[in-house]
Amino acid sequence: MKKNLNNWTYFICLVFFFGQGQYSYAQFVEFAPIHQQKFTPNPSQSISAKVQNQNTLPFWDDFSKGIDTLKWIVQGASYTETIGQNPPSSGAILFNGVDQNGRPYSNQTRDQGEGDFLTSKPFNLATLSSAQQGSLFLSFFWQAGGKAEAPDSNDRLTLQVLDGLGSWITIWTQQGGENLNRNLFTQEIIRIRPEWQHAGFQFRFFSNGRQVGPFDSWLVDYVYLNFNRNATDLRYRDRALTGRNQVRLGDYSAYPLELLQKGQPGKWSEIRNEFLNLENRFRSMEYSIQFENSLGNPLLIVNDDTPFNPVPNSLERRSFISRKFNEIPVPLSETDLVISTSLTSGDGFLFQIQNGDTLRYTSVDYRRNDTVKTVFPIRDFFAYDNGSADYSAGINQRSGQLAVKYDAPEPVFLKGLSINFTNASQANQPIDIVVWDELQQKPIFSKESLIPERILGQDFSYYSLDTNLRVSGEFFVGFTQFSNEFIHVGLDKVNDQGNKIYYNVGGGWVQNKEVKGSLMIRPHVSLAAPFEQSEIPSSSFKIFPNPVVNLLTVAGQFSEILIFDSFGRQIFLPRERNSEGEIVNFEGQRPGVYVINLFSESGPKSFRILVTK
Repeated sequence: MKKNLNNWTYFICLVFFFGQGQYSYAQFVEFAPIHQQKFTPNPSQSISAKVQNQNTLPFWDDFSKGIDTLKWIVQGASYTETIGQNPPSSGAILFNGVDQNGRPYSNQTRDQGEGDFLTSKPFNLATLSSAQQGSLFLSFFWQAGGKAEAPDSNDRLTLQVLDGLGSWITIWTQQGGENLNRNLFTQEIIRIRPEWQHAGFQFRFFSNGRQVGPFDSWLVDYVYLNFNRNATDLRYRDRALTGRNQVRLGDYSAYPLELLQKGQPGKWSEIRNEFLNLENRFRSMEYSIQFENSLGNPLLIVNDDTPFNPVPNSLERRSFISRKFNEIPVPLSETDLVISTSLTSGDGFLFQIQNGDTLRYTSVDYRRNDTVKTVFPIRDFFAYDNGSADYSAGINQRSGQLAVKYDAPEPVFLKGLSINFTNASQANQPIDIVVWDELQQKPIFSKESLIPERILGQDFSYYSLDTNLRVSGEFFVGFTQFSNEFIHVGLDKVNDQGNKIYYNVGGGWVQNKEVKGSLMIRPHVSLAAPFEQSEIPSSSFKIFPNPVVNLLTVAGQFSEILIFDSFGRQIFLPRERNSEGEIVNFEGQRPGVYVINLFSESGPKSFRILVTK
């Protein structure tokens, strides 16, 4: 490892290499989860609750719409829809060793301690009757690791309550260890004793483990606090969708609008999802699936109140798919299509029967997790990923190369690339943006560039190619790095297209077979040439060949010629006169885009040329 490699990256590497012994120093590897946040206030909360900044009973949150900041105080914990395995509903809270900015709590690899916290806003429990005080229970689901790294035996997840004296009392703890099932969410129910109940009651979850990075992970989901419960009250009148919709056009999760008409017929997959019946009785149910525009208007109804057959059993988890469809209406302009899946399940507000009357609690609406909406971009790019990085992956080799394979159904021009670089500390590192027609051949395009500073709310960095580059069929896009540190690129775990990833760390190109997911590098395309040609008819100048390997002819009458590289630096190259003008020798120069400024009586003219090898 390089001595200046930061401790977090260093420790990630150590964990991977020593835990996965088959890997050598320079390989393509996957890193721990990316810190995500999704804050969604709950509009069903009353105005008084917002003003008082307090929670009320009954309290329920399944995190299917994100983290409700009216209910919770968040310190480092993050939101995830993908890391939990077999969750009770879509969305969960992830606890690990990084703060709200995704940075480790410590740079010392041996440091152990408290990590992320999720704390409830206060409850006024002073007004409860004695019967209510004696029947107040808190339940929740937890999972060790999920798709992230599982906690070790000396790591733990803790639940505490704040007593009337202002002290946090530990009422439940779970140690990590190899014996824990990382595929199972376990439900706990704990009695909240009367002596803990007061006007400013709170409870909190927090993790304890390694503080050097996003390891030793725990998940918490489906939290419910209410009275009139007992120690066996672990069933709910709730049917929940458990994850995102999964749909592909071919292998893609985003597709260029210009290619949709010809490219979509017969290529759409069915739409997939899963539900869980959290009640201990069977329930007849139907489901509807449709494509919507960005305003929520239906474009194509795929399923309309289709009954589940057989009828779902009590506590049953079941995957289901839509009917097949051939194509969707082509939008008039670039947009994000929305795939909406909804259950018709009979779910509603939590209710109780008191003295023959039905009392409904609007703070617990079990319909909240009955609908899932997933975006499918129809814009100017291909993508395998779903838009958010669950993990990251990369290589650690100077002059190493990383590439993703795409397949254009007809000839297109490449306009640029978008890359999700997930490590903000790597800004301003130099890279070359590269395009290959075949990996075993020289690149058809290379351009010097930098990893830019991260902009809040902008996950992808866009690199314009600044030249007309036409591809057809299979092509490869990616970059060359100039550091022995890992360059972190976003990895989406929902759509596994790991076989489209290739890397070269000095021994030739290798197809990835170990890391599962989609690397977040996207090519932007168009049917028409996106850039002006270098030859300008109104001028007397002609520059050829473009692209050029070694010798470039600059024909015409000019008084001065200046040449600049892709960083805007003037360079001085060998030149000689001929009958047409001058010949510029680019032999030995790095591939990429260069700018030639010509000065004549008609004024200055600028031309972009591409140098290839």
